[in-house]
Amino acid sequence: MWKAFAVLYGLLFIFMLSSAFVTLPPEIAVQLSSADRALFYAGLAVEFAAMIGVFAYAFGLRVPPLSFWRPFSWVLACWCLYTLMADAWDLVTLISSPQPGDEGLLSASLGLLFLLLLSYFGWLGVWRYGRRIEQQPAAIG
Repeated sequence: MWKAFAVLYGLLFIFMLSSAFVTLPPEIAVQLSSADRALFYAGLAVEFAAMIGVFAYAFGLRVPPLSFWRPFSWVLACWCLYTLMADAWDLVTLISSPQPGDEGLLSASLGLLFLLLLSYFGWLGVWRYGRRIEQQPAAIG
């Protein structure tokens, strides 16, 4: 199951990355504040490292630095909580002030559920990989 999830996670990351850079008009990218731009690039870095960790866990790889993965799993947990809380806040504002003819409530709810599942299993894979690397003796060679 983890191998299938790792491949799905990687494909989804590549799809989201390509859609963000291909479909985002340059006018909108210029209008982003420096804090939003920094948050976007930090998210890319965290998600890319998470994808590597999930692949390493699923396929039994040893990806250096080995001492990185255990603390990174907690950084990833904080990142996942942040993104989930931000999307939950968007859902709450959508519920509290609905617009006439707006059917976004169902899609926002399903998107939040999908993000919750994806974030949990992504974090779990990285956390398990960090524990497995921590418990294995160092390879001599």
